[in-house]
Amino acid sequence: MHLPKPSEGGEFTPTPEGTHPATCYRFIDLGTQAGEYMGAPKIARKVMLSWEITDSELRMDDGKPFTISSRYTWSMHEKATLRKTLESWRGKKFEDGDFGPGGFDVHKLLGAGCYLSVIHTKKDDKTYSNISSIMKLPKGVAVTPAENPLVYFSLDADEFDRDVFNGFSEGLQNIIKASPEYQAIGKPRNTEDFMPPAFDGDPGFSDESIPF
Repeated sequence: MHLPKPSEGGEFTPTPEGTHPATCYRFIDLGTQAGEYMGAPKIARKVMLSWEITDSELRMDDGKPFTISSRYTWSMHEKATLRKTLESWRGKKFEDGDFGPGGFDVHKLLGAGCYLSVIHTKKDDKTYSNISSIMKLPKGVAVTPAENPLVYFSLDADEFDRDVFNGFSEGLQNIIKASPEYQAIGKPRNTEDFMPPAFDGDPGFSDESIPF
């Protein structure tokens, strides 16, 4: 047996384009991150959601399922992408009564199924997979459990899990380490429950809003 040729490094197979059944398996709090919006610097709390493509006939070369992730600003403003994504996922828009204390627990997103529409974009001769839309599973369609372990990670002091953090890639760890929330871990601070902020200042939305 001859030695294989060295890989180019950083090579990966993008999730195929099309509409695929998927199951959410990761919710990761990235903390407050520096970014840019319309050419101007912007600071915002970010979260990342990850899905596993559950089509048994759609597999990577190593036999593992494709996965795809997307980052969102942690906001429930009516124009926020995260809110629109969740509304599309549940197939119903939020109403004012959906927001308030004791609202929806984001743990419910883990293991929830959907259909994802995936498109490809090219940058610097590389092809990237992006989610163009997310849709509710039709009535009667069962959710396929994810093969990847379900992962929840919060930077709130009372929920922070070092073991979960240590399981992330070095690149993801470095992103999280740059946030002030991570740097404040272990220091006394006042925190609110980890829920999506509503546009009117409420901490989240109703537990009955999304049928997960």
